[in-house]
Amino acid sequence: MKIRVTIDTDECSFDSENESSYTNGIVGITIDGVGRWYYHSFNEFVKFNDVKVLECKHEWKDKETGKCGDCEQDMNEVIINE
Repeated sequence: MKIRVTIDTDECSFDSENESSYTNGIVGITIDGVGRWYYHSFNEFVKFNDVKVLECKHEWKDKETGKCGDCEQDMNEVIINE
């Protein structure tokens, strides 16, 4: 997926809680920001603002909402070209 975002560096929390994120938990990127998963919870330390999805492959569907898990577009409206 390709996205365009704005990052407010004043909102980033690079405090002592996140210093060991590379060893405690899994660091990842979502459409909401950069953070880490630790015991099934996602804690963002870089939050994305004004997110614009430029390109999405629609690789997985949220079973509860029926939307793309990445871009949140309704999967019933998505036309996949193979």
